[in-house]
Amino acid sequence: MLAALTWIDHTVIVVYLAGMLTLGAYLSRRQTSDDEYFLAGRRMPWFAVGMSVIASLLSSLTYLSEPGEVWNSGVTHVFGKMLAIPFEMAFVWLLCIPFMMRFKFTSAYEYLEHRFGDGSRRLGCVLFVVMVVLWMGFVVLASAKALAQVSGMPLWLIIASVGIVATLYTMLGGLRAVIWTDVVQVALLVGGGLFAILYVAYVTDSGLGDWLSASERLLTDPVVRQASIDAGQSPPAPYQFFSWDPHTRVTILTVAINMFVWHVCTHVANQMTVQRYYSTSDMRAARRSFVTGSLFGVGLNLMLVVVGLAVLYFYYGQHASAGVDTASLLQMDGLNAVDRHDRDLIFPTFAVSRLPVGLGGGVLAALLAAAMSSIDSGINSIATVISVELDRTRQTKGASAQAASSAVSPTTSPQSNHVHFARVFTLAAGTFITFAAYGLNFLPNDWGIVDAMPRTFNAVTAPLGGLFLLGMFFPRVGGRAAVAGTILGLATSLILGYFSKLGGLLVAWGLLSEAPGSISFTWVMPSALTATIVGGLLFSLFQRGTPRPLGGLTWFTRHEPFVAAAASVRKT
Repeated sequence: MLAALTWIDHTVIVVYLAGMLTLGAYLSRRQTSDDEYFLAGRRMPWFAVGMSVIASLLSSLTYLSEPGEVWNSGVTHVFGKMLAIPFEMAFVWLLCIPFMMRFKFTSAYEYLEHRFGDGSRRLGCVLFVVMVVLWMGFVVLASAKALAQVSGMPLWLIIASVGIVATLYTMLGGLRAVIWTDVVQVALLVGGGLFAILYVAYVTDSGLGDWLSASERLLTDPVVRQASIDAGQSPPAPYQFFSWDPHTRVTILTVAINMFVWHVCTHVANQMTVQRYYSTSDMRAARRSFVTGSLFGVGLNLMLVVVGLAVLYFYYGQHASAGVDTASLLQMDGLNAVDRHDRDLIFPTFAVSRLPVGLGGGVLAALLAAAMSSIDSGINSIATVISVELDRTRQTKGASAQAASSAVSPTTSPQSNHVHFARVFTLAAGTFITFAAYGLNFLPNDWGIVDAMPRTFNAVTAPLGGLFLLGMFFPRVGGRAAVAGTILGLATSLILGYFSKLGGLLVAWGLLSEAPGSISFTWVMPSALTATIVGGLLFSLFQRGTPRPLGGLTWFTRHEPFVAAAASVRKT
């Protein structure tokens, strides 16, 4: 335990949790049909959807990791993110949203059935559920560990509180509750970060220029670097644009490529994102939502980096410039800045230890908000996908026979009412995610949050995104080839992510003399996406069977009439 919350801090957190439950209960009165529960009646305002998208994707992992990453690499990470922004925005705006919004689906994985067949749809659903369970479990665990360490509250109580509250208001209010609570949570995120920045500027009489100078000094400080090496940690890395060495932890270009891959795959293959665009009225509103979310994302990332720079100056910069022994500056309010795990806790520790009474609780409430804004989205999306898939499984035989004889509209949302079942699935998904948080406690602390993400839930992101991209842009690829390519991409992701761990096993078995170094996390997703697409194209050279109808299902046939595939060629 690093610090203890006052009763005022506890009150702030309890009021926030109660407010989220109250809002969910209030919005539950309108959830009487599938369209209302799953897609908010397809009438959500574009600005609310945009804020919800970025709140769901950033989560508490970003809220914790971005300030801590400043201690690892300065502004290299955020520079890479900013470099990727125009390219990923152009790709999603021009290609992804216009393509996906042509289909009035409820589940994004309905597209895979029409394009490739039942097998790929099932694979897509399974990969999505696995990804979300790992993602949300990691979010719950990271948030709970941070709160437990800086507040003194029991870990089990925090995990249970976050999981139960997010599950209940999502179960009651459906997607409408998810989106509107996300709007509130974004406001909390921004408020907590801005106050921390202004507080440091006021009490230290400093500004952004001073903070950047302190960050550059830390990256080259020989005492800090040697202390990190002695502790078995990667030392802070000076700015570097690119390196072919895959063991180099971060460079601006590799971060940019990694973020481009993540954003593209997330906007074509992640139900959490696609479902929000489907909740808007048309493509124009979806594009507005995307731009809103992207701009909020840029703003939040920049704000959190400035928070990291401000806190770094508060603990290190103002004292290092005064000639204080550097080694003593690495110990701060019970944290050791050499330890990568502790660096992820620097912002909440600063909030509890240094901000005025009550405001520390407000920042921790913002941390909870960041966690819940992702958890509610994941729970709702899992419930939506499972509900739609179970309904379609029951209707497959009759629907496929009818679709084989006539052209149909690409509107395949279920017409019956599944709200009751969806709430049951929501409760089950939330409970499972809450328990899964405990199962992820095996992750090495020396990875840190940024390094752990591509090795856990994002190990699935690129292969799943590659499956959709194969369908959209490569008409020659059939279902079996696409599935084989996706499996190859997943294997690539796991091998690169756990390269050093696998090397350690080979050393223990006498097959290697020494363990190889860890592959940088920035190489994992781009390599997995490349393996998925290249593998799918190579496997397509050997595919057999009757080609499936492609009208309206690829980028090159998007202007042709959409025709459902016949049951006789469903497995090709």
